[in-house]
Amino acid sequence: MRHPETGRYANVRSPGADRAYLEGRFQADYDGFRNASPPSIDSFEERNMPPITFDGRSFLVAGRRTTLFGGGLEYVMQAEHDRRDRLDSLVRLGFNTVVASCPWFLHEPTAGRFDFEGRLDVGRFLREAQEAGLHVVLRIGPAIGAPFDGSGLPTWVGERSDIEPRTGTPAFLELVSRWFSRLSKEIVDLQGDRDEGGPLVAIQVEHGWNCGSRASGDAYLVELVRYARERGITVPILTSNGFWQETEGAIETWSGWDDLFSNLRQVASLQPGKPRICTIERPATSAFRRPGSSPIAALAGDLADRTVRALAAGAQTMVAHAVDGVLPAGAAGRDATGDIAPNAFAHPLLDEVGDPTEIGRSMSMIARFARDFGGVLADLDPDDQPMVVDPDDPAPGLVAVPRSGGAGSTTFFFRKGGTESASVIDGSGRRITADFGDRDWTWTLADADLAGRGRLDWTSAMPLALVGGRLLVLTAAAGSEVELSIDGRPLSTTAPRARRDGSGPVVESHAGFTVVVLNEIQCGTMLDDGDGIVIGASRVFQDGSAIPHDGMKPFRIAADGTRTSILEHDSSRAGRRMVRKWRTWSEPDCRSLDHPRSVPVDEDLGLASIGSGLAHAWFTARLSVPSTRPGRFLLLGGLRDGDCWVDGTKVTDVEDGAITIPAKSPGREIALFLRHTSRSVDGIHHPGDGDRPGALVAVEPLKDVVDATVEIDPIDPFETTAFIPEAADGEQTVAEAIEYKFNHRRKSPVILEIGPGSAGVVVINGITSKTFGRHGLRVVMSGKDDSAFKSGSNTIRIARLEHAAEDGDQPTVLFSEVVAEVVPATGWRLRRWESTPDPRIGSWVDTSASEHAGPRWLRGEVRIPGTRTGSERSGRLRVEGVTRGRIRMNGFDLGGYALREPGGRTTRGANSVELPIPAVVLAANGPIELLFFDEAGAEPSKVTVEY
Repeated sequence: MRHPETGRYANVRSPGADRAYLEGRFQADYDGFRNASPPSIDSFEERNMPPITFDGRSFLVAGRRTTLFGGGLEYVMQAEHDRRDRLDSLVRLGFNTVVASCPWFLHEPTAGRFDFEGRLDVGRFLREAQEAGLHVVLRIGPAIGAPFDGSGLPTWVGERSDIEPRTGTPAFLELVSRWFSRLSKEIVDLQGDRDEGGPLVAIQVEHGWNCGSRASGDAYLVELVRYARERGITVPILTSNGFWQETEGAIETWSGWDDLFSNLRQVASLQPGKPRICTIERPATSAFRRPGSSPIAALAGDLADRTVRALAAGAQTMVAHAVDGVLPAGAAGRDATGDIAPNAFAHPLLDEVGDPTEIGRSMSMIARFARDFGGVLADLDPDDQPMVVDPDDPAPGLVAVPRSGGAGSTTFFFRKGGTESASVIDGSGRRITADFGDRDWTWTLADADLAGRGRLDWTSAMPLALVGGRLLVLTAAAGSEVELSIDGRPLSTTAPRARRDGSGPVVESHAGFTVVVLNEIQCGTMLDDGDGIVIGASRVFQDGSAIPHDGMKPFRIAADGTRTSILEHDSSRAGRRMVRKWRTWSEPDCRSLDHPRSVPVDEDLGLASIGSGLAHAWFTARLSVPSTRPGRFLLLGGLRDGDCWVDGTKVTDVEDGAITIPAKSPGREIALFLRHTSRSVDGIHHPGDGDRPGALVAVEPLKDVVDATVEIDPIDPFETTAFIPEAADGEQTVAEAIEYKFNHRRKSPVILEIGPGSAGVVVINGITSKTFGRHGLRVVMSGKDDSAFKSGSNTIRIARLEHAAEDGDQPTVLFSEVVAEVVPATGWRLRRWESTPDPRIGSWVDTSASEHAGPRWLRGEVRIPGTRTGSERSGRLRVEGVTRGRIRMNGFDLGGYALREPGGRTTRGANSVELPIPAVVLAANGPIELLFFDEAGAEPSKVTVEY
């Protein structure tokens, strides 16, 4: 099985390797977790619900076989006042599960200080999901992947040299234990096997741990499972590590975009006795919005096509990034493609105000089918995998994938070519026509259980929904003949004509059921509404009103077949307002050494320790520039991006820690506005990651370095580092290295920099010192601080790992010598950035009276008509002309924005950013205040408030 990102084959154990572990795992909710402590007697007494268990077919929730069909909704990206609305919209699309992440770095922004308030109230989120009727899967980390900065690991973790993140080392596990202990207090009582049944049906630990070392995996991943169990987690535990590891006590899930049918069939053989769980996730290049560029367009139906393939392979299916939202400023990470924008998701199913997108509408019938006929799908025989034509084979033709089980059988059809329908023969010899319509897939059911109230013997139409156990909804091509049989009682009818005037659909009472037949136009506008369905609406609100879809007249069909008109949402209260006048915040110059809020920096003072781990700060200092100007100045503390002023004059931006001081500048004072730089979403420490400037040093290329290629004995990198991404179990270096020799008799440090793109080991004077990965490496070597580095002759070897050598990735290497310390690490003064302007030290002035040379706050006002008061609909803020920053509206944090880098440009079609406005903000009386903090001080050229 190939890993979806690297294309390499994951090294997993053979199916029989853990046979003793696999047998009898359902005896109790903890059985099979041999390394974990079983729940206490008290926890059994607390639970009246049966445990949530699983086998190769499905999960059993509350004693019933259940098909989970989930969508990703990040609670930290939703305004707390609008979150329930988004959950309800997800339910109306047909989903029965929501998948969310618990970002450790937001919940513990400073070591030991936890935050579960406001939009971070995960317990409230779980209760809201339960009220909406949704199951919940929580990804609790430590690493949680994209789009989160640093994969969700706290910024302060990287500042501690004694911690090796994402490993089973005691220092890191101690922090994880504290995190799990605090989080468990918020969630354990809301598990689905507790009294009255909570919404939480599973958790996921770690994400994307793509390392093959069994020893490292057992020391870390197995410990995470044990920690979770000891802290009261009794629901199933999932992992999602690309099948690099099989973690005892957990169900590994498959994440990917292509070849889902084939890969998910393989999953059944890799972990028999466990359900196949699939997260459908677009490639990173197209999944996310990026500053300065337009998202890659999605092909119509591409997500729906893949989802049906996953269902045909028997998967419990989760759709990643289903609900749009906005991350707090600084909380979005970066990947191999670049920075991810705070409004991260390029192709959601629900947009920023909660309306279904075209992709969402295309997914609705699939979600509803998986939910309402989940009992049939959940009981399909996992070993019933007949040989079939590959649905992903581009050759023209028709593919049928039949599957059967105790609750009925289903057949999925895929077309490749222009066939509009196919005539198929069922097991009894009956000829049935499978219509595709405008889709490339369809399905049918036979002998299917209808919520215990009957059996659907067969049908020529496509089953869509079973509402309340009584309302059976099917779809067929407009005007086509429809035949079906329930409990041996046949029914013949005709699908309604393709009209948009609200006529139709067909409603028949038959065999104790209300049978509804829709045409393709109608089924594309179907939404849930409790114990009925709504046709012809693009959105239904909690008050029962609806927004018509494309001129149609929405109506509701109840479980007994009664049809009623629906009140259309009052659009007269909608409108837009422009913000035309801006004022600027003025306070003492932050570039000054004597700013009243600046304080001296000590060795422990970084962004995280002052509560600004994801924000910015001003650093000022006196310079000590050598008379002979070196070619390069470098910050060694890790804050590596921002703006720089020397003697009051703006100079080149700080880029990757490098600063240019003009040769003609006196070089007496320096002021830096440094920002938290987005960390990689893979959770791997970048060589420049950090939250303080550190020393500012002058460097020159190290002279007289001689290099050669030499043969070596292969080196085991796992003796130095426990977690090495993309390294297989037992992998070593190749048998050759690049050797660098030089003499360095000065006391000044030498800096070794290895560029991104390769992976290997650094050997300093015969001692294996460091490993490096795809992000590269920066090491400051000094005879005072490094026992391996010597004053005098040094030999440094760099050996590539086997997989990097196979890929042909040659490392780029640079040696530099520190020739002067321009500012010592403790020579800075710090002015903390504040989340709102402080009226005690400044005031608002007209923009014409202020400078535009750096970051600044801007303030504007907008008035919304009083008729808006009481509306439950979110608004939309559209902004042009800005760079990167954050927005507050009447005290509510709308999150971050990243339209372009300061000084950068946008591509065509990417000149604006849109953010949701919580309904509660727009319902306020009087003027509404907008506060912008733009890192480049850009004044918005156009700001529109839509309500």
